[in-house]
Amino acid sequence: MNNSIITSKGATATTLEETLVNADLNWEVLSDNVGGMDTGIQMPRAKMIYRSDNNAPLGIVGQDYKPSDPRQFVSSQFEFAEAVGGKVSQVGFIHDRSRAFAFVNVGDIVIDRKDAKVGDPMRAYIYSTDGWDGGTPRKSRLYIERLSCLNGQTSKQLQSTFWVSHTKNMDDRIESGIKPFLNEITNTVDEYRNQFKKLADTSMNKEQMEEFLEKLLPGKSTLSQNRRKGVVSLFEEGAGNFGNSRWDAYNAVTEFVTHNRGYRETDVRSASTNRFFGVLETDTLADKALALLNN
Repeated sequence: MNNSIITSKGATATTLEETLVNADLNWEVLSDNVGGMDTGIQMPRAKMIYRSDNNAPLGIVGQDYKPSDPRQFVSSQFEFAEAVGGKVSQVGFIHDRSRAFAFVNVGDIVIDRKDAKVGDPMRAYIYSTDGWDGGTPRKSRLYIERLSCLNGQTSKQLQSTFWVSHTKNMDDRIESGIKPFLNEITNTVDEYRNQFKKLADTSMNKEQMEEFLEKLLPGKSTLSQNRRKGVVSLFEEGAGNFGNSRWDAYNAVTEFVTHNRGYRETDVRSASTNRFFGVLETDTLADKALALLNN
C-alpha cells in the first residue's frame, strides 16, 4: 500500500521555528523588475518574486500582486490548531508548484461495524495551501483520511470556504474568514460521521455494487470495464472491507482514487506531485460516489 498523502511530502510539525526550517519555508518573498538581461527592456506591470534565502524564483506576477509571508502561513496553521483543539501534523513546500501546504488534525471519526471486532477509524484535517505563482490563492478545506488503508476519503471545499486571493486587504480578509470557516469545519465533520455510519449500516451485495459502478463509471470501453472490475475487487478484498455494505463500496472507490488511479508527469511536475494535488483538490470521483450512495 502506498504512503499516506499526508506524510508523503511534508515535514512533521513541531515548534513554529523548527517547522519553518524543516518544511523549507524559512524565507521571505522578494521582488524585482522583469526584463531582458541583454536588451534591458522591461516587462510593464510585471515583477518577478523570489526567495530571500537562495534567490530561487517563485513566479512572475502583476505589480498589484501581494505575496503572502511563509511565516504567516505556517503561524496561521498553529492558530487553526489552537482554535479547534487540534494539532499541526504536516507542513511542506513543493518547489515545482511554488506552493506551501499544511495539515491540521481536527479530530477522529470511528465507524462501528457489526461485522468487525474493532471500529473503522478516520482522521479529519484542515488542509491548507498557499502559493507564489501568481494564480494560487490562500485556501483551506476539510480532508478526511481512512487510517486502515490511508485512503483519502474526501476533500471537501466548504460553503464558507477559506479562500483569499493575493490582492489589497488580503490580511483583513484572512482575519474575517477564519471564524466562520472553523465553525463549518466542526459541523461538517459531524455530518460526515452520520453519513459514514449510515453507509456502514446499509447492506450491499456484489450485484448492487456492479449496478452502482455502472452509474459512477459508465462506458463500454475495455478501460471502463477494467476499472469497474478493479473497484469491485476492492469492494470485496480492499483493506478493511468485507464486500457487504455501502461503506465497503465507498471505501473501494476512495482506495481506487488514492492508490490505484495513475497520474502522469506533466512538464517538470512529477507524477507524485500530480497525485498529491489530484487526490486532495481535483479528483471528484469520491464525492460523486458518496452522493450516489447516500441517495
